[in-house]
Amino acid sequence: MQFNVATLLQEPVGATRLFEADGELSAPDVGYVARASGRIHMLRTERGILVRARMDVRPALECARCLEAFELPLTLQVDEEFVPHHDPVTGEAVEADPDEFRIDDLNHLDLSEAVRQYEQAALPIQPVCREDCAGLCPVCGQNLNERLHEHEDQQAEAAWSSLAALAERLRTEEHRGGT
Repeated sequence: MQFNVATLLQEPVGATRLFEADGELSAPDVGYVARASGRIHMLRTERGILVRARMDVRPALECARCLEAFELPLTLQVDEEFVPHHDPVTGEAVEADPDEFRIDDLNHLDLSEAVRQYEQAALPIQPVCREDCAGLCPVCGQNLNERLHEHEDQQAEAAWSSLAALAERLRTEEHRGGT
C-alpha cells in the first residue's frame, strides 16, 4: 500500500492528509502479502511524515490445538514517522537510524513493512481457532472438533491397566521377598 507524498513533503510542517484505504500490502523481501483496510492520517513533520493509522487485517494462521487454518481479525494502531532519503526542498540527505521507516527516492511512502511489524507484534503466541477448540486426539490425530472418538475410554483404561499391572508386579515381588 503505497502513497505518493511528494506534495505533502513540500508543504509546511503541520500539513495533513487523510486517506481511506483498502488494498494489498506487500513486503517481498520477507514474503509478506496481506490485505488491509483502514483510515490513515498523515502529518508533515520537520523530518518527514508522521503516519497514524487504524488498520484492519486478517492474517492466516494455524491453530495451535487442532492445526486447522483460520483467519484472525486484528485491528492495528500504527503510529510511525517516515523519513525521506533527501529533503525535498534543500536536496540534502536526511539522517535516519537503520530501523526507521523511509520514504523512497520517488517520494512513495509504503505502509506494508510497518503494518507487517505491528501485525507480528499483535499475534498471540499460541493462536487458537476458537476458545473451546478441542484439539487433536493424542492416539490417532483426529480433529476432535469434527467428531468424538470411541477409543478415548480405551486409552484411559489402557493407561490405568498399565498401572494396575505394575502394582500387581510390585505386590508379587514384595510377597516373594517377604517370605
